Amino acid sequence: MGKHSAESQSYALLGASSAKAGILAAAGEATESRYFANPIDDPFGDQESAFFLHADGAGTKSIVAYLMFRESGDVSWFKSLAVDSLVMNLDDVACSGGLSGLALSNTIARNRGLIPDEAIASIISGYRECAATLAAEGVSIILSGGETADMGDLVRTLVVDSTLCARIKREELVDAFRVVPGDAIVAFSSTGKCRYEKTPNSGIGSNGLTLARNVLLSRSHAEKYPEVRDPAIPASVGYRGPFQVTDPLPTTSMTVGEALLSPTRSYAPLISKLLLLFRGHVHSLVHCTGGGQTKIKRFGRGVRFVKNNLFPSPPLFEQIQRCGDIPWSEMFAVFNMGHRLEACVPAAATSEIIAVAGDFGIDARVVGQVTCSSGANEVVLESPYGTFVY
Repeated sequence: MGKHSAESQSYALLGASSAKAGILAAAGEATESRYFANPIDDPFGDQESAFFLHADGAGTKSIVAYLMFRESGDVSWFKSLAVDSLVMNLDDVACSGGLSGLALSNTIARNRGLIPDEAIASIISGYRECAATLAAEGVSIILSGGETADMGDLVRTLVVDSTLCARIKREELVDAFRVVPGDAIVAFSSTGKCRYEKTPNSGIGSNGLTLARNVLLSRSHAEKYPEVRDPAIPASVGYRGPFQVTDPLPTTSMTVGEALLSPTRSYAPLISKLLLLFRGHVHSLVHCTGGGQTKIKRFGRGVRFVKNNLFPSPPLFEQIQRCGDIPWSEMFAVFNMGHRLEACVPAAATSEIIAVAGDFGIDARVVGQVTCSSGANEVVLESPYGTFVY
């Protein structure tokens, strides 16, 4: 059985990278990592504390919000981008144990001729509402303001990014080098409606939107709003789908636009509870973002992650695969495919951990186990669509 690359060729044709190998190499990132987000020395001189300064954002999801706005005139479609930007930072840091001393600054860049001031107000409101929702669940974040730059010469529509800092005791870090053969892999669903979400979640998160948008949405969107496509990308691969953003997504109660804009679920309240109750048992936490189901390969050392009981593929991902004729091996390397958080824990702890997730309205299950690798880390995915080794 040959190995599959975590680099999606379908994604690469659209000018994006799923594995980000070039970026990781340029940044000097290790191939086997100890922490999900990288802690640094505490700038205040506390040798017992670790500090995080983490940057991420909503990515090209903002283009979907822009299309929904242009089709409806409603600026509220931009609000959820704040959730995406905040959560993509928060959950990365939370997977390293960083859930204290949290403060966030946002950075918004726009084409002012296309993105009105009211849209910016909607995004800022989204940050405040998201922070309030998380605070009610015990995760407190100070919002420190940010920067909005009018950059029409550089930005075709809108960029929504954030930077998050956290400060925690080093003894509280989640160290993936503790992962050992015999550990169970518990996955936490990205779909459904958890107790702090207002509407059901499609599960998309904020990864793979460039591919999802271009294979699902009709060429008419790019013709009507040429600013939503990169002119350097061949027209044959961009906006080649059958759907308008307002069309129903088959087998769901959402439109295609609503499904693509579904706010990235934060697992931070659940992670906080799991670390409170099971800190000694949580050997690693992985936020399945860039790299999808192959992301876990970077964490731990000398181990093979075998996933043979995955959640069923959610409807949105089924449509992306069908409309784009994307190989399933690439789907798993780009998208979370139904769960965007996983934990490696001793098998004896799985029942209690799954029950805690249920208290939050989040489905969880054991999706696999950790075994030995004779060399570098591996991921083995046994799915209804085939077995894929990365």
